[in-house]
Amino acid sequence: VEVDELTGAVEVKEYLAATEAGRVINPQSFEQQVQGAVAQGIGYALSERIVVQEGRIMNPNFDTYIIPTAHDVPETTSVPVEAHEPSGPYGMKGVGEVGINGPLPAIAGAVSSACGIRVTTAPLKAQDILDAMQQHRKADERKPRC
Repeated sequence: VEVDELTGAVEVKEYLAATEAGRVINPQSFEQQVQGAVAQGIGYALSERIVVQEGRIMNPNFDTYIIPTAHDVPETTSVPVEAHEPSGPYGMKGVGEVGINGPLPAIAGAVSSACGIRVTTAPLKAQDILDAMQQHRKADERKPRC
């Protein structure tokens, strides 16, 4: 990732998805599933926020609900990790949307490594990152210097 220190904006520069899905029968379909799931996971990590009140989704439409476009999704390398699945037909199992689970912790960890901060809310909003960087700088100022 790259983090803009002036705005707090995060840009995912590249992504590696190693996905265990049993035996891969159709590599193209596998790739498409993983790519789509990663795109959705990046949206969840950086921009998407579902507002729920009393069990009702309050986001009425997509004009204020930011979803990623092709421009927002980085170069993604997909590596299948094949392991025989005895309960699946021909040793396979579904890929589905399992790839959605990886981007949030991966991006949060990369931001932590890049900036020395920890943001524990999703999505990782620019203002939250700026606030965490400011708190980190203040804490550094209070440390004794040699």
